[in-house]
Amino acid sequence: MKIWQILIAVVVLVLVAGAGYLYTQVRALEVEQLSDDLWVLRGFGGNTAVLKTRAGTVVVDTMTLGIQGDHIRETARALTGMPTVMIINTHYHLDHTHGNPAFEPGTRVLSTERTLQYLHTVDGDFWQGGAAELMPNETFSDRQTLFVGDKKIELVHPGPGHTDGDLVVIFVDEGVAHLGDLFFNGHYPNIDLEAGGTVQAWPTTLDNVLALNFDRVIPGHGATTDRNGIRTFQRFLQQLGDIGEQAAAEDWTLEQVRSTAMLTEDAGYEPIEFIVSLGLDRGFVLQRAWEEATGQFVRHLDTAGAR
Repeated sequence: MKIWQILIAVVVLVLVAGAGYLYTQVRALEVEQLSDDLWVLRGFGGNTAVLKTRAGTVVVDTMTLGIQGDHIRETARALTGMPTVMIINTHYHLDHTHGNPAFEPGTRVLSTERTLQYLHTVDGDFWQGGAAELMPNETFSDRQTLFVGDKKIELVHPGPGHTDGDLVVIFVDEGVAHLGDLFFNGHYPNIDLEAGGTVQAWPTTLDNVLALNFDRVIPGHGATTDRNGIRTFQRFLQQLGDIGEQAAAEDWTLEQVRSTAMLTEDAGYEPIEFIVSLGLDRGFVLQRAWEEATGQFVRHLDTAGAR
């Protein structure tokens, strides 16, 4: 898949280069405090959340590289004064999971059952040896309530969108939701059709998210926002899905779809770049909408047992 190929190339570039500049750029973390006990870390990968509880620190997503995982672990300890006792992975992509092995073996790691399947089948080469100790060791299918120290956390799989295994984390006491890559704020999203992602069903999944109780929102990529930020992204997805359906009905070519001016709800959207472009741009999302509507893709797993 295109994004995987580019991400792997970037990782190889960073490892081979060994230059101080690249090391500094990759290891850099921007810290935003949302409450007395909740922070967002931004860097080379998806947004990470850090929650302080009386029982220890909870980390949501761990970015792309082991050195980032080390820095996230150290930063989380410095912010909370507590070791990490739990990792939650919102989905299986490497820019949200490959920092896991930097944490202590025996740490609780939670995900949906579907995410664990993809880690084994799509990304299994990475999760060998010691890395396997930091794979999810607790999974659920639809919803789970956690009490960690003095904090209540809701984990919800609201439906398919980015993949068919994404979860949403609700930090109940903070009134904050971490949507992982079910929400790209101001950026063109990755639509992982091969892992059950879907433009067509994604807006309904976001309706299910909006039915949950929270005020502020941490996206998988982009700036912290609120419920209206989700609605803006939802309108974009709805329009993108409508274009895909029309293209299929009228037998448009891929070139016609990629060059259409019908997509207007992406005003101000930018591609995500980590040192180099990842190819997540306007043409990419239009292509994915066309591929879904016309069936021009192959699933990683059989649809049986997807829920």
